[in-house]
Amino acid sequence: MKQYLDIAALAERLLIKRSTLYAWAEQGTIPHLKLGRLLRFDPDEIEAWLQDHRRDGIPEPTSHRRQHRIDHVDALIARAKAEVYTPSRGKPDQDRATRKGDTHGSV
Repeated sequence: MKQYLDIAALAERLLIKRSTLYAWAEQGTIPHLKLGRLLRFDPDEIEAWLQDHRRDGIPEPTSHRRQHRIDHVDALIARAKAEVYTPSRGKPDQDRATRKGDTHGSV
């Protein structure tokens, strides 16, 4: 009879968190069997899946694409700060309870 791996055994074997395996199974990313509420993994299917997802080397992103992503993230952060930090709510470097960081006004 074939021995299937449970979440704990496969997580230990792959050196990843169990929550990652649960997420992958839910997304259909990793081959699995669902027996009621239990997940089981066929070792042969897992080995084939690992071989299919093996990379010889991870390519470095080009500096142009990387810079574009950073600029995009920086713009999102700046917009979020502008929406959240208003004069009535305080500034990012200011603790509202103690008003530390506030150089004008008294406590």
